[in-house]
Amino acid sequence: MRATRIAAALDGETVSLAFRQKGRANAALEFAAACRRARLVYTVDLAVAALAASVVRPSSSRLVVDTGDAPSAFLKHVHAPSWKVNSARSMEWYAYNRASAFVVRGPRHEDFLRRQGYAGDVHIIPDGVDLSAFSELDGSNVRRQLGLEGAFTVGIQGHFTWYDSLGGGLGWELIQAMATRPQLGVHAILIGTGPGLERLRELADHLGIQDRIHVVGRIPYDRLGNHLAACDVLLLTLTNDIASQIRTTGKLPTYLAAGRYILASRVGGASDILPEEMLLPYYGAWDLSYPERLGIALGRALSDPFRKQKGEALKALAIGFDYRRVAEQAARVVHGLLGEAD
Repeated sequence: MRATRIAAALDGETVSLAFRQKGRANAALEFAAACRRARLVYTVDLAVAALAASVVRPSSSRLVVDTGDAPSAFLKHVHAPSWKVNSARSMEWYAYNRASAFVVRGPRHEDFLRRQGYAGDVHIIPDGVDLSAFSELDGSNVRRQLGLEGAFTVGIQGHFTWYDSLGGGLGWELIQAMATRPQLGVHAILIGTGPGLERLRELADHLGIQDRIHVVGRIPYDRLGNHLAACDVLLLTLTNDIASQIRTTGKLPTYLAAGRYILASRVGGASDILPEEMLLPYYGAWDLSYPERLGIALGRALSDPFRKQKGEALKALAIGFDYRRVAEQAARVVHGLLGEAD
């Protein structure tokens, strides 16, 4: 969506869009075909296939890397094999030395790039949300379909991973928190796919709360808002390491636009935006004590008579992430670089 929106904002330019739909090798070949005559190559994500393809662009062509991640730092965090970490570092080194400009999602990432030695232009353009898809939300049908009318629901949207080296992944903290506060009767709504879902089900079964886990799978963007609206609280948990500290994450603007009460770890962009009462401390790269604090916070949210109003108030913050603004900012970066090249 980010690439498509930016492309649409590039008035007067001929734009070729290429998306990875196959393996890295096939994608790199397809991307290379698009790069051979390009005056500028704009990669969304610091990804191997896109950067490998950019090698064949004309010598006068500009390269822009739009990313919200630090791949080698993340791989090191999850204890990936050293060859994967070193490969990611090589990819980053290439980008730092060849990119005409970086587009990042927040100021922490710009600071990180400077510490890595990148001396080129850095533009801060946040993650976006299509506000038109979140204009009129009603989660009642989703609640009815899931049999959750009147229940206290907590949702997470994303790609559910699991890292054996850490002992968990996305959603682990919610399952553990539900077990620490069974009296709250929390029901989890998990929106998305990924290998971690089966592990979450196993964990919930082990803790005796499997009947309160509801997996709805991948939801099209135009229906995502109603699924988020079926949740009383939305969770945004980032671990407290460099890979997470530099991130905004695409979930945050989406959650804001949904107008739900949010509970987030005090890490990254969320700590700059959300009210203090919605932020929880997260200690270190993997905080085993976090589910206990989350359980307490869920109890506070359940009993808060103004929870819905506080969630609705977050919609005003989503305006700064409107994809129309985001795309226009990125288009100005592209036009500026093309003007320099001319």
